[in-house]
Amino acid sequence: MADLYLNKKENLVISIVATKSNVGKTTLIEGLIKILKQKNYSVGVLKHDAHKFDLDKKGKDSYRFTQAGADNVIISSSEKLAMIQTVKQELEIEDIIKYFTNLDIVLIEGFKNNNYPKIEVHRRSVDNKLLCEDSNFNISTFIAVASDEELNINIQLLDLNDINSIANFIEDKYIKIKEIP
Repeated sequence: MADLYLNKKENLVISIVATKSNVGKTTLIEGLIKILKQKNYSVGVLKHDAHKFDLDKKGKDSYRFTQAGADNVIISSSEKLAMIQTVKQELEIEDIIKYFTNLDIVLIEGFKNNNYPKIEVHRRSVDNKLLCEDSNFNISTFIAVASDEELNINIQLLDLNDINSIANFIEDKYIKIKEIP
């Protein structure tokens, strides 16, 4: 069950998933970050990228260090810290989550097959299928569907256009449970 991942020693992790791209996952996460930050929660985000991305810019020091063979390069300033780590294969999500420390919540975009609690984003104009009804996924990890249409489903239905209510759902059902001693 999804609630097994909630305890005071670990970050609360909620995964935002969808059947396809361009349904509003990023927009939802962006809105949730703003609302949760207004409520004084610390928030991290993990985004899955199926493509090879590169934060290094050719000619920059960090790029040169990586090209020279450094396995880890950390760039630090008074406002930000970034780590570039060379990996031989894609890391398991649980290993990546360990990089997030001392946060109230980590929101994940993508990684559809993870075992963390999931909110599925559904937009009728994009797809009529739901991951939470697909036997190829661990459907017990789905805690809600945020949709722009009424659906007949066996889990919580949230209004995709009301990000405040989605943030309240997360806070009431998960963050406040985590805070209980």
